[in-house]
Amino acid sequence: MTATSGSMTRFTLMTLAIAAVGLIGCGRSGGTAGGPGAVAPDSKPPIIGQADDTFNLTTSSVSLQQGDAAQGTIGIKRGTNFAQDVAISFADLPKGVSVDPVSPIMKSADTESKFTLKATDEVAPGEFMVKVVGHPGKGGDAANLFKLTVTKKDSFTLNVPFWTTSLKQGETRAVTIGISRDKKFDQDVTLKFEGLPKGISVEPARAVIKNGEENTKFVIKATDDAAQGDFSVKLTGHPTKGADVAHDFKFTVATK
Repeated sequence: MTATSGSMTRFTLMTLAIAAVGLIGCGRSGGTAGGPGAVAPDSKPPIIGQADDTFNLTTSSVSLQQGDAAQGTIGIKRGTNFAQDVAISFADLPKGVSVDPVSPIMKSADTESKFTLKATDEVAPGEFMVKVVGHPGKGGDAANLFKLTVTKKDSFTLNVPFWTTSLKQGETRAVTIGISRDKKFDQDVTLKFEGLPKGISVEPARAVIKNGEENTKFVIKATDDAAQGDFSVKLTGHPTKGADVAHDFKFTVATK
C-alpha cells in the first residue's frame, strides 16, 4: 500500500467515526430527546455511549368530534441505560378540550401511555398541534407534537313546511315537521314551539321524533279571538345529548 492510499484510508475511517458520533448525538426524528444523556442544541454531541441514557417520545394523530371523546397513545423509546419513570404533561390544548389523566406517569417498564381527550359541544372545529413533554427524574425533558383534529358534531336539521301555514280564527290545521340526520346521529329529538301569539296553541305541546322516524305531526289551533296577522315563532329540537337546533316556523291567522 502506498503512503497516499494509506492516508486516504485513515481519512475515510476518521470521517466515518465522526459521522457515527454525530448520529449517536442526534435525537430521533419527530421530537427532542431527554434524559441525562441529552444535550442542548448548541452543545457538543455526547460522547459514545452517553446517548444510551436518553429517551424520546413518539406520538400519533388524534381525531374527535365536538361533544365526544377519543383515546390517544404516547410511546417512549428508551436508550439502553435509561430506566427512569417519566411524567407526561400536555400544552397548547385548544379551548374546550381536556385530557384525562392530566399528568400520566410512564413507569420504567412501560413502553406507552394512553390518555383520553374530551371535547365540549362548543369547541371550535379545526386542526391543532398539541405539545407533549416528558419529564424524567434526572436529566432534561423530551418533547414532541401531535396533531389534534376536531370535527363538527353529527347533528340534525328540522324541516318545516315550505309554504307558510294559514288558518282562520276558530280553525285547526295539521302540520308535519321533518328531520334530516347526519350519518352518525341516532338520538331521539324533542320538539317544542316557543313564543306562540295569543289564542294559538299547539298539540301536543311537545312531540318526540324517535330514532329511525322521519317526521312528526302537530295540530295548530286558533281560538275565535286569536290574534290576526303573520307570525314567526321558534321551533326548537332538543336531542338526548348535545346542542339544540332551532328553526323559525311561520304561519298566518286570518279573520274568521
